[in-house]
Parts: sequence; C-alpha cells; structure tokens
Amino acid sequence: MIARGNPRQKIFLADVDKERFLLFLETGVEQFGYRVHAYCLMDNHYHLLMETPSANFSKILHRLNSGYTTYFSRKHKRTGHLLQGRPKALLVDKDAYGLELSRYIHLNPVKVRVAERPEGYRWSSWMYYFKKLPLPEFLETSFLLGQLDTRERAARKAMREFVEAGRTGRLPNPFKDQKGGAILGDEAFVQWVQAKFLKARGKERDLPGLRELKRVELKEIQDLAKRSIKGDPKLSKKVGIYLCRKFSERTLAEIGRFYGGVGVSAVSQTVQRLESRRQRDKQLDKQLGHIEKQITRV
Repeated sequence: MIARGNPRQKIFLADVDKERFLLFLETGVEQFGYRVHAYCLMDNHYHLLMETPSANFSKILHRLNSGYTTYFSRKHKRTGHLLQGRPKALLVDKDAYGLELSRYIHLNPVKVRVAERPEGYRWSSWMYYFKKLPLPEFLETSFLLGQLDTRERAARKAMREFVEAGRTGRLPNPFKDQKGGAILGDEAFVQWVQAKFLKARGKERDLPGLRELKRVELKEIQDLAKRSIKGDPKLSKKVGIYLCRKFSERTLAEIGRFYGGVGVSAVSQTVQRLESRRQRDKQLDKQLGHIEKQITRV
C-alpha cells in the first residue's frame, strides 16, 4: 500500500510525526490482528506491506489514516485533506512477491537519494532485517527471512545480499504483473481471490486451483525441465530454477544450493528474467505451460 500527501505535500514534518504514525500502527494490532512485513515512511508518502488475516483492510485503513490525519491537523494547526484520495492498495501473493516488494520498499530512500544505503535511513523496517533488534508489536520479519533460509543468521545475510543487489543493479519492477490494477499474483492467485472475496460462497470451502506443492520435489522439477528443454543446458537450468521457485515451497537459498551453489540474488534474477522472456517468447511460454501441467499432475 502506498499513501501520498495531497497534493504531494509533506505528511510528516518532523520525526515526532513519524513516531506517532508508528504508534498508530502499534495500537491497532490488538483490535485488527494485522501484521506488517515491511514499511517505509518518507516525508510525503508511506509504504506498507501488510497482511490482514481477516477481510478488514478498509477498517484498518480508515483507523490508521483518519487517526493520523486528526493528530497531524491538531499538531500543526492545519485544515483540509492530508492524504491524496484513496491510497494505492494491491492484494498480493506474498509467497511470490513478498521479497521483491520488501526490497522495493526498503530501497525507496536510496531511490530518492535521501540515503546512500537503506541502513542509513531510520524510518523503515530495514533496520530490523539488517540486524537482530527487538521488534515492534506490529512488525513480523520471520516470514520474509524464512523465504531465504531456515537459519536466522544465514537468512539475514542473504537478505542483505538480496537488497544490496537491488541497490547496485537494475531493480526489477515488482508491480509489472498486477492484474486489473488491484491484484499482484498469477492466474491461480487471481482465481483464489475471486473465490474467497468476490463470489458469494463460504470462506470455509476448499479454495480452487490449490496444488499440494509440498509433494513436488526439486529433483522432479529439474528432470522435467531437462527432458523438455533439450540441447540447451543453460536454458534448461534457468527453466528448472524458475519452476522450482514457482511450484515448490523451498526457499531461494535451498533452490540455489540444489543447483550447485547459485546465490540468492542470482536465483531471484533468473526467475524475474525468465518471466519477462516468457511474456515475449510465445514458444517458450508454450513449453513452460506444458511443463507446468506435468508438474501439477506429479
């Protein structure tokens, strides 16, 4: 979620304002039960990567923004709308896009040149990923770190490398796959959202399109890629990495180790580049679709 000042005016005039905004996040946890995986407060906007177990996002948003706007108006003796319309909010498949979005959020201060490195900016959640610190009640770092490695120290190291690769190289656009301007995920995720939130059906019913991903082994995916992509070992390896990321529940680090010690950033870049190539290359897209159908039957 991104919320900006109206019209791009500053919404935080001092550190105390940012502290108060974080306090509003803190005090809403018990009432709404949400978790924040990443945040960044800039002078004229803020980013949140938030998980809401209940379908209560609009209530969370109203409490957070209206409460802060009331505080800001009283504190600085201002009137009128503080925020620019409705914040930009996407419903996100956190397994597929959580890491990329968190990197985008944490590198925002670097992108706008208010800090040379993300750890040089105080008002983001990066400090809690960069080193082990007591967490605010609203913040959870274990999910994203767990995407990289099951060992905490190794996961923090991998996260630093992952973000640093985005700082020094070309940062992929994490929003390129959004559907209808509101959903960030593949077709199966879109169908899940439609079934769970947009159709009149009970939430307790089985969700469509779910695959038992835990049963798919990396070796099975690798073998399918090799049999399908013949005569091009490099492409076969890239396809295998791409499909392992998409269809297994293994971390980036585990996939990298399986493929002979490929780094976390290299795995992520391989996935992003192949997805981009797939959109341009109809023949490759057809090949991948055929392999994917075989994987879902494994």
